[in-house]
Amino acid sequence: MEEVGLEIDTPAALESLLAGQPTSLSGVVFQGLNLEPYSRSLRAASLRGCVFLGCRVDTELAGHLTREGCLYYPPVVNKPYNPFRTGLYTVEELYDTFDWEATDLNASYRSTTDFKIYSSYRDPDDHSGRLRQVLVDETLARRIHDNSISDALDEFLGNFAHRSVVAVMGGHAVGRDQPLFGEIARLTRSLRRSGYLPASGGGPGLMEATNLGAYLAPYPDETLEEVLHMLAAAPTFHSGGTWLAQACRVRQLYPLKAGGESLGIPTWFYGHEPANPFASHIAKYFENSWREEGLLALAQGGILFAPGGAGTVQEIFQDACQNYYTTYSIKSPMVFYPKAYWDGPEAVFPVYPVMQKLAQKGGFTHLLSITDDLQEIEKAISGGLSNS
Repeated sequence: MEEVGLEIDTPAALESLLAGQPTSLSGVVFQGLNLEPYSRSLRAASLRGCVFLGCRVDTELAGHLTREGCLYYPPVVNKPYNPFRTGLYTVEELYDTFDWEATDLNASYRSTTDFKIYSSYRDPDDHSGRLRQVLVDETLARRIHDNSISDALDEFLGNFAHRSVVAVMGGHAVGRDQPLFGEIARLTRSLRRSGYLPASGGGPGLMEATNLGAYLAPYPDETLEEVLHMLAAAPTFHSGGTWLAQACRVRQLYPLKAGGESLGIPTWFYGHEPANPFASHIAKYFENSWREEGLLALAQGGILFAPGGAGTVQEIFQDACQNYYTTYSIKSPMVFYPKAYWDGPEAVFPVYPVMQKLAQKGGFTHLLSITDDLQEIEKAISGGLSNS
């Protein structure tokens, strides 16, 4: 197997690399760094085979890179996003200028980095939903951005135990005031307390419930009930800026604590659905296909399929395909909740019988379950992992 090269994307890592005054740094990848203060040290070393992504360099170092035959992508300017970013997004970064006490909450939201990036991708006032026409340089910048997010996501997940990620798939339109919202939040609170890392599509509805439960895992049980009452004042993202403002109020009252981590993976493709503010780490993509396939692949601890629409049904079959062909080297649990939504003559989407046939042929029947009991979901996930 070919050895993976060294990636340097923080000043601390760069200083550690250069501390010994190396004469050769062949094959190193440098990303998103200001290298001007380190120009002399870098010019003193052989840089054959090195890659520089979005790094600032001075004239002397630029000449050295050229002579050494390095691959160099300069920083991209005049864009609302950094294609060469080295970490995942945070709520504070995406909603940097949002003032939850503003008179005009919608105008305040439109001033944020998140909305500016969305506006560069789609016209938010064009109800036809068409993407903006762009040249190849913008398309390339977006692909680099999404690749950078995937790289940062891999690094983040490296801090968690193997197969700890459990995803919840469900409808974006489920209101904060609906019983199902609270049920999913209580479930993911329990999962986080048990050491799992809940993950969602990062948007509103049951995605928000997933991240909310994990966010409040370090707090007493009654806190979640208080928060559900608060959030019910703006039940869906169609409430506009009020939806985001209520979440910000919750975050101020109950700051993120250790043990409240979760992952959100939203997309600007559905940018009219804002990213929920309860995911501690946000991997936001331009390309929805990267995001959907990636979320299903990384949820090696299992996936709960809760009530949703066409998107959720699509994800069911994508995940079944990954299990059927063991696409990512393992098979993982698939749990359906509740029974009446997925099975029986009056089911909204009676896909469970099809899953049973696929599982039988694909050898993952032991990983397939359907239940009306939230506690059974946790048992199905832990039991599925031990038997897979």
